[in-house]
Amino acid sequence: MKEKEKIYQSLIEMYNHGIQSKDPKKIREFLNDNSVDLLKEEARFYLEILQLRAASFSLFGELNEAGEEYRKGYLSCSTSGKWVYGLNWALQFMAEFSFKRGKEKIHESMNNGIKVLDQALIDLPFDKYRDFYYLCLSNVKAFMLLNSDRREEGLGVYTDCKFIPVPIPEYNDKESLQVLFAHFTKGIAVAIELKNYDLLMNLMKVISIDDQTLQSEGSLFRIFYETLVSAFDMRAEFITEFNAMFKIKDVLESTTPHFARFLALIGEQDLDKLDLFFQESYS
Repeated sequence: MKEKEKIYQSLIEMYNHGIQSKDPKKIREFLNDNSVDLLKEEARFYLEILQLRAASFSLFGELNEAGEEYRKGYLSCSTSGKWVYGLNWALQFMAEFSFKRGKEKIHESMNNGIKVLDQALIDLPFDKYRDFYYLCLSNVKAFMLLNSDRREEGLGVYTDCKFIPVPIPEYNDKESLQVLFAHFTKGIAVAIELKNYDLLMNLMKVISIDDQTLQSEGSLFRIFYETLVSAFDMRAEFITEFNAMFKIKDVLESTTPHFARFLALIGEQDLDKLDLFFQESYS
């Protein structure tokens, strides 16, 4: 154990040194060190190093190599943890939006992510949060489908989803259901891009903490806006992802143009234009 812990610590130090120095050569040295293979019998160490290696490959835009690192560790995951590992694996392919290498590369990466998510959905455990986790994976998969030129399959992902409101105790517990909120914007993106009112309202129902807002006679955008702002105030991971989406809005123009237009209007902070956008989208 001590020997493996030394190997683990050495690799962690190599990784940290490379990242902190922002030196590509140092990061490559970390990736070229094959001593990670000696950690296979210690799953905790092995999985952590593999994920750091995947993140390092992603920095170079080598997303297939990043995915391969995740693939190596899949069998070492606990039964209950496989779906989260699969989600993180699939999310590695989202990095493609940062490289601006064209639509075809985005399609390729999204399709790779979808394959992993299909397995993650199978691996999902039957516990009390299963419906929320299933919705989380579905949001990510539907978003990837839209960005892989498979738009017609997007809505079908939600066929078996249950749109259950997050209970107030879980809402207030910042550690609970983080993964749901951290990827909820992807579902909203699907509803906006496909101009699907039912999906949008079902998603709002999940995160709303005020039924009166959902049932009010105000404009659709006002209902949407008030629901989102309340959720943002409660869950930091939700607004963090929303902001991340905003940063890639220019890239999204080629694959999800309607959602990209929504993000552009958010940037203008013109609520009247957004109100009109929703009227035209869902009329």
